[in-house]
Amino acid sequence: MREFLLNNLVTIIILIACIIYIAYLIVKQRWRKLREIAYKLIRQAETTITGTKKGRERFEQVMTQLYMIIPPWLRLFITQSLLEKKLQEWFDKIKDSLDDGIVNNSIKPPGMK
Repeated sequence: MREFLLNNLVTIIILIACIIYIAYLIVKQRWRKLREIAYKLIRQAETTITGTKKGRERFEQVMTQLYMIIPPWLRLFITQSLLEKKLQEWFDKIKDSLDDGIVNNSIKPPGMK
């Protein structure tokens, strides 16, 4: 067995690198799809949950729905806290694009000066 591994070391390394790259592409594609779904859910939450001071409630609704969409095997890699950070990042980009039509960091996240 050891001799086989040594004789085929380059092939094994290339195979492992290809598998890792394919997994990376799959996860990256999933992020893109999740972002598109999140945008739709954010719009839906804005229309269904009305009133002032309801931002956290809207965020929780979108977060819950988005997390339920993720396949169970992918939840091993995408934790709820990671998804919450990404969702906040996507929301900040939406707000940034709404102020002047360009994503240019013209708004600051809460707590930053």
